[in-house]
Amino acid sequence: MTNRVRLVAGLIAVGVAAALAVRFSLTMDEKQIGLLGAMWSDYRFFTIWANTLVGVVCVGLALGRAMPQWVTAGMALAIALVAGVYHALLAEGRNLQGLDWAVDLMVHTIIPAAYIGLWLVALPKNRLGWRDLLIWAALPLVYSVYAIGRGAVDGVYPYFFLNVTNLGAAGVAAWVAGLAGVFLVAGAGMVLSVKARSLRS
Repeated sequence: MTNRVRLVAGLIAVGVAAALAVRFSLTMDEKQIGLLGAMWSDYRFFTIWANTLVGVVCVGLALGRAMPQWVTAGMALAIALVAGVYHALLAEGRNLQGLDWAVDLMVHTIIPAAYIGLWLVALPKNRLGWRDLLIWAALPLVYSVYAIGRGAVDGVYPYFFLNVTNLGAAGVAAWVAGLAGVFLVAGAGMVLSVKARSLRS
């Protein structure tokens, strides 16, 4: 792993840490709660989980650790889903300002673009295989179960498409299946591109 890759990964990790620290601070001020309460509140969102996991992976890369390819590719899929769903379904009509706007930009646009760019340009992909698809597709399913379970307890759902109260179980199941399908299709595209490249070489 080159020093340049380690440097870029380190910068992404620092960006994630800074964005999350500010996000937790804003939540503490807004809700008048402590750090643990703010973290509990914010970790309701897939955006926070995905950015955290990207940060962890980038810390490993910055330290020169050889991360499994299914992990680095899976994080590219997860953070791409964060950016894609946000900009396609959730961003319209939001009027954020100041630090809220800056954090929103970081976790939904800058960090996803930086990590996906790092993965595309510099991280190895030659060992990706079809078995990885099941692991990748499981990520949105596991998160959805977690988020819906929390919502069933306190009545607060992080995203409209997981709101069982409004959409019903069938409606939410359709959305979750669609998100898992996006992971499968995008993941299949990754694997196909890797196999096509190996055939040409």
